[in-house]
Amino acid sequence: MADKDFSSALIYHEATKHSEVSIGASAHYLDWDDKPAQFKEYRNLPSIALPRNFPLPKENSIKAIAGELQKTSIQQIDLGVLSELLFFSAGLTRKVRFGKELYYMRAASATGALYPIEIYVISGRIPGLEPGVYHFNPEQFSLAKLRDGDYRSALDDAGSPDSQSAPFTLAFTSLAWRNAWKYEARSYRHWFWDSGVIAANLLATSNSAGLATTLELGFVDSEVDTLLGLEAKKEATVALAVVGADSAEKAPRMTQPIPSIALDVNPPSKEEVDYPIIWETNEASALKSKSETESWMTSLGPSKRNVPPISPAFPLRDTEKDPSRPLDEVILLRGSSRKFAREPISFDRLSTIIRASATNIPLDILPNNEALIDFYFIANDVQGLPAGAYFYNVDKSSVEQLKLHRNRSMSGYLCLGQSLFSDASVVFFLMTNLASALKSLGNRGYRAAQFEAGVRAGKIYLSSYAVGIGASGSTFFDDAVTEFFSPHAKEKSPMIALGVGVPGYKARSGKVLPQITMKAQTF
Repeated sequence: MADKDFSSALIYHEATKHSEVSIGASAHYLDWDDKPAQFKEYRNLPSIALPRNFPLPKENSIKAIAGELQKTSIQQIDLGVLSELLFFSAGLTRKVRFGKELYYMRAASATGALYPIEIYVISGRIPGLEPGVYHFNPEQFSLAKLRDGDYRSALDDAGSPDSQSAPFTLAFTSLAWRNAWKYEARSYRHWFWDSGVIAANLLATSNSAGLATTLELGFVDSEVDTLLGLEAKKEATVALAVVGADSAEKAPRMTQPIPSIALDVNPPSKEEVDYPIIWETNEASALKSKSETESWMTSLGPSKRNVPPISPAFPLRDTEKDPSRPLDEVILLRGSSRKFAREPISFDRLSTIIRASATNIPLDILPNNEALIDFYFIANDVQGLPAGAYFYNVDKSSVEQLKLHRNRSMSGYLCLGQSLFSDASVVFFLMTNLASALKSLGNRGYRAAQFEAGVRAGKIYLSSYAVGIGASGSTFFDDAVTEFFSPHAKEKSPMIALGVGVPGYKARSGKVLPQITMKAQTF
């Protein structure tokens, strides 16, 4: 990645913007006969069945979502703890039959319910699991072993030094075609949205368990992709999550190069369409060496944020004493709302959602209290808040009114004309000063801004369900969003949108599904 080069990211971003013209001119259609498989399966590898009697994250959900590390005493980090983290991040919680086919919903949301993000585990020896590199199969709730041995120091060589002293690190990868089948070239954005919401679940679950977890975007792409055996221009590593750094014996240094591995994987579908701009953009943002990684992770200095206060401003209300269920119940209840009742939510609830979602994220490139993402929203129906457009001033802990606006159709229009987002009580638009982020972080700054937006979107999802309402994510007309929130947001670009509100139906809670197949064996 050339130092401070960000031309590829800008070219990609402009090329994949939605507008009324681009949507109207699109000839894309969904070939249902070529829909990608729901799960990735290694057909030539032994698998290990994960225990289903894992611990449950029972701590207060709002505290866990906000980032408060609970004082839960874990006797040891073992296979049961790993199973808990995997299930509540990406496990199967619901099954739905459409015609003759079963579809499975997961603990975290995904655009189009296509679930393009795969999870790998790079582990030292923990009770119940030998050291190795594993792929998590949520269908079988099992691990397929790709490599035998302790490869944590390989992550150190790739720029993740904390992985050496962590019992395990999770790697999020994108199986690109699974999402591009529907969303074409714009699906590159979804790599980071979908991995971000999984990361939000992971952070909350690990906080509930009293385990410190850090997210990393700084790593040598080719080395991690090789370690995981990923197929070039088909899949790629998106992010790492280091769980419990400094709580395990340090990994021994590796003296031999990482050998290649022959993997027999089920094809995603019969045919795949290539979108070269995705891979050009990803390659342009790749880090090539450990030294380049170290330099990149420290390139975002303290912000020179000087946001003049706007009047009228409404200070956030204090978080309710006990507004939420235990975290496990919230994650099992969470879904993507398909209908909102046109009913108000309280400013207290909105305040709780914002507070929980705008807190510091343990992400390698973000110094303390720094963020790339700003919160803008349209309040359609909030008790105690006039209908209109708002900006959350994190320094003042208040929402500031940009304009009065009582026409609910605007929030739906901005979200590609979807009535669901006209019906929502509030629609969030998470935005960034893209030019500033890219000047500091180069092309890879695009990944960072989209990923942070995904994590914060995941927090909005969870905290909405924690206070008893619903949420649903959306895509949007890019430039129209910026224009609507201007002049305040004239230099900012929307990364992701979410509507929250009172569901128009009673949703059933998910559950820990029983073993789906008998393929997994214990070794």
